[in-house]
Amino acid sequence: YGQGIGEEYQPSLSKRRVWALDPIDGTKGFLRGRELGGQYCIALALIEDGEVQVSCLGCPNLPLPSTESTKVIPYGAWSENEVKDDTSNSSNGLFSSSRGCLFVAVRGGGCYEIPLHILEQCLLGHTAAENSIADLPWKRLHVTANDGTAKLKHEATFCLGVERGFSDPKGTVLEIARVIHGPDALIVDDDGITDIKNSLRLDGQGKYGLLARGDAEYFLRLPKDGYVDWVWDVAAGFLCLNEAGGKMSDVNGNAIDFSDIGKGRKAKLPDHVKGIFGSNGGTFHDELVRAYAEVNGSDD
Repeated sequence: YGQGIGEEYQPSLSKRRVWALDPIDGTKGFLRGRELGGQYCIALALIEDGEVQVSCLGCPNLPLPSTESTKVIPYGAWSENEVKDDTSNSSNGLFSSSRGCLFVAVRGGGCYEIPLHILEQCLLGHTAAENSIADLPWKRLHVTANDGTAKLKHEATFCLGVERGFSDPKGTVLEIARVIHGPDALIVDDDGITDIKNSLRLDGQGKYGLLARGDAEYFLRLPKDGYVDWVWDVAAGFLCLNEAGGKMSDVNGNAIDFSDIGKGRKAKLPDHVKGIFGSNGGTFHDELVRAYAEVNGSDD
């Protein structure tokens, strides 16, 4: 985290510019190991005068869309065949053809995704000489349509953190799912742990990338009372989701406020932000806020 202010800085002329970097967002996913589906990312965002302008999420172990590992539990775990293929093709590069994604967003310019193995080949000079990074097959992302034409609200997929003791210590998210999905929303696994039937669990801000490309519709982060998020845990994912047509808010539906970031080197969101909701927007987001209010018994 730091302010990009050079020697020529003049307070009356320059913008308040802050780079927010989390070099390993999803530390426990990183430690869990890639073959077990551990997810993490490098999250970077540029904030100018309280507005997130540019962001990127580099997710080395995130499965590419519609690949085999997007359908397994735990999410992203490697199959035996993938482990064998990775070992036999280790000389071809760092990234396989089935996982590793980079999400890039520019305020007002959209959110895009590219497989890391394609980007790697370009940077190593293994593509046509005339091809620049701009010529690569970047895919513009769009969240799941929020008008009910693609999915209904009770069919929405929740995308949640693995560490429930941090992201949902009171079990509120499970109750919200019950309100939205109905009485059959929850299941109990072989270890006796209750979870949301239609959900994905992974570490790091790669969750916002999944929402941005339409693999899920709901993200909730409800840490313990008094906890306030650091900007590097939110800003990069915020812009990726917004530029794909989604929405992020606090639990009461209020927009996330970055206006104080950088003032006096402030690096946390405002104290009144009690949790984070992300969604594909529209009536889906309204339903998320309504369900929280019903479960919580108040509007805070």
